[in-house]
Amino acid sequence: MKEDFIRKYRQSAILVGMACDFPPVILLVQAALETGWGRHVPKNNLFGIKDVPWIPGNQVLRTSEYKNGWKEETVEFEDFQSPLESMLAYVALIRNSRRYRTAWALRHDPESYFRAIQAAGYATDPQYAEKCISIWKNFPEDRDKFTRKE
Repeated sequence: MKEDFIRKYRQSAILVGMACDFPPVILLVQAALETGWGRHVPKNNLFGIKDVPWIPGNQVLRTSEYKNGWKEETVEFEDFQSPLESMLAYVALIRNSRRYRTAWALRHDPESYFRAIQAAGYATDPQYAEKCISIWKNFPEDRDKFTRKE
């Protein structure tokens, strides 16, 4: 399953990474966590991106959010035409939102990056950064080839 996920999204992650100076491994790790290694990818939304004003369309879904304990909520999530569009939107969100400025600066250090997006409020899960770091440390392929800046 993990290898299938990587094979399916690798090329798009590498292209986005090269075009946007963003480590493809971060895209793959975070998408793996958000989608359960590709089991849940509603309307190509790989990152659990909530409705953003600069992209038309959204979908209303049930999700679990952590607010003094886990609670089910109905939330608007973005929908995308393709996984590639989802990756581009994610990088644009991180790069252009003031709240993620520190994370953007740390993007070439995955552990620091994951902690910075959690500190900035990307997800409500209090273990979000640690879950991303665990996936990154146990990445099923040579993660350095997805991290290196050429």
